[in-house]
Amino acid sequence: MTQMSGFQLNNIRGVIFDLDGTLAHSNPDFVGLRAELGIASGMDVLEHVNSLSDAVARNQALELIHDYEIRSSQASTWVEGAKELIAYLHKRSLPLAILTRNIPEAAHMTINKLGIDIPLVLTRHDAEPKPHPEGIQLICQQWQLAPQDILYIGDYLFDLQTAQNAGSRCALYFPENAPDYAQDADMLVTCYHRFIDEWQQHNEHK
Repeated sequence: MTQMSGFQLNNIRGVIFDLDGTLAHSNPDFVGLRAELGIASGMDVLEHVNSLSDAVARNQALELIHDYEIRSSQASTWVEGAKELIAYLHKRSLPLAILTRNIPEAAHMTINKLGIDIPLVLTRHDAEPKPHPEGIQLICQQWQLAPQDILYIGDYLFDLQTAQNAGSRCALYFPENAPDYAQDADMLVTCYHRFIDEWQQHNEHK
């Protein structure tokens, strides 16, 4: 784990997780999806759908996206160490939530399949999709906590942007090569087991 700023883990009073790629191996096949949608590599699929003026084309695109999301959730597996991290945070009595761009059906399919012990889940049907900060804001309101007291853990640029837009801290999880935007994170996490160890050490020396 590498801290990119001076904040202390002991000051964190709640943790929000991304789902796909952060807690579960459940990311849709975006290469195949973009190919079927006929859009360029790296283009945001939701932004593409919103740009379609024809209702029939928009509905067809949404159905295709839903199909990809459901299929990836059906095959989901745990990210290594994520289950242990959740258990550790529960022991610390920190409130936990999931904020995902996924649809409710796919998100809850992954959560139920793996038995992810986090009851508060917001999808793109519950709040404006990331990187809009509404999801974090709604969770903070429910917890009665300030955004700066929250740590958002995700694996993609939108996760960093969401936390920044909300005024929260963000930990970027990447088990392999660091992406270009890693420098914008407050904390870099390559292994959840080491992350737990370091959080414990912070707790012992507070």
